[in-house]
Amino acid sequence: MSPSIRFGAVRMLIACMAVVLGVQLAWCASLRAEENKAYRLTFSLSEGTLLHYESFNQLGQSYGGTDVTMNQTSQVDMAWGAKADSTGVSRVDIKYIEVKSSLVSGGQLREWEPPIKLEGATIRVFVSPAGEIVRFEPGRNISGLQDPEDLHDIIDAWFVRFPDTTVTIGQSWSREIVKGEREGGEPDAKGRIVYTLKKVEKKGNLEVAVIEGKMNLKLHQDTPAGILVGEGKADVKAQVALVGGYIVELKETIDIKGEVIAKDPLTDKETKRETAVTRYYERKLQQ
Repeated sequence: MSPSIRFGAVRMLIACMAVVLGVQLAWCASLRAEENKAYRLTFSLSEGTLLHYESFNQLGQSYGGTDVTMNQTSQVDMAWGAKADSTGVSRVDIKYIEVKSSLVSGGQLREWEPPIKLEGATIRVFVSPAGEIVRFEPGRNISGLQDPEDLHDIIDAWFVRFPDTTVTIGQSWSREIVKGEREGGEPDAKGRIVYTLKKVEKKGNLEVAVIEGKMNLKLHQDTPAGILVGEGKADVKAQVALVGGYIVELKETIDIKGEVIAKDPLTDKETKRETAVTRYYERKLQQ
């Protein structure tokens, strides 16, 4: 092969390498630009929006040598309810269309109905742009509901909390949790959850923000069996619509370990029993 041919081949190879390197540099620059892009996450449904979800909740508890698991599958609609007020708080209506429940105790499937019957209920929820529940109103009498606040945890799981400022991919924000405050005593639950924006991607025809959360809780809560004293940890994985801030898919697991402390009303003798509770929530938007 003549030197001119060899040099021509070398020039062609160098040109190809330059093209490849240029593509790689452009791709890396695109990734850096995407990572540095600031996103504003807010909850705000457009007028006329109707979202249909399939929801699955599971509660498992080990207490006093007995294992019990309660399952609940629901068909739920979330609908635009009213325009936002001057503070940005908007109303959405959450309707439980169908609810199916089951219970497994001692390895046996048993008939069971939840204490609060949500099927057919519509709950008005007033939500801030940050996804915080400002207040809510049960739309009608709900069988088994003693105190409207008993619905708070149920409704709370339909929203992801957003920061007050824009965030970039990889950036985190936190939220303090205090529930059931008592004067001069420990609250029912106290802790903190840290969210992180992991990425932004396409899911079907939607652009979604992928958010992960880690929560730690300390519990000092009254239960029918006594006072639950323990600690809880939670993992949240959520996909929320970049426009609208509503859940597209969410999975949340909460693990609680502690003791239930009870006193015999006759002898005043105190007993302690170890307990472990696992709660799992799943929400998925149906196309």
